[in-house]
Amino acid sequence: MFVLNQFYVAVTEDRKVAGMAACTDGTVSSVKLNQKELRKHLGFYKGTLAGLFLKKEFEATLSDPSPVKCSIDFVGAAPEFRGQGAAMMILRHMMENTPYEQFLIAEVADTNIPAMKLYQKLGFQVYSRKPVPLKRAQKIGINHFISLKYEKSLKG
Repeated sequence: MFVLNQFYVAVTEDRKVAGMAACTDGTVSSVKLNQKELRKHLGFYKGTLAGLFLKKEFEATLSDPSPVKCSIDFVGAAPEFRGQGAAMMILRHMMENTPYEQFLIAEVADTNIPAMKLYQKLGFQVYSRKPVPLKRAQKIGINHFISLKYEKSLKG
């Protein structure tokens, strides 16, 4: 379901995947849900519902795409490589080797401290905080979804 040409992957010398992240121009998604696969794994009703709900979440594109702007999604490191710089290496590579001037990361949970620290180290700035309704926040343990951006022109 991942659109592979949108992904960057860090691989070790022994060919283990250390981390990955997607980078899109904002007009296409890094994920294309496969309704048939969802139904196969979740059953007809749950798979159909999952497809409907997840489509909005995972196939969203930028509301105002631009040739100088990109969306970064699905940043992650394999458990055995967390804290070793794999995600930082991938993000730096994207920031230095793609034509984009502005890099957007949407909706990081405020409780995802390792991700927030990584993005701050790289120079990302918060541009939006979306509060989670109290009942839901208590249930999922997240108070806000934070959106961040990095602009090359501001780093001079």
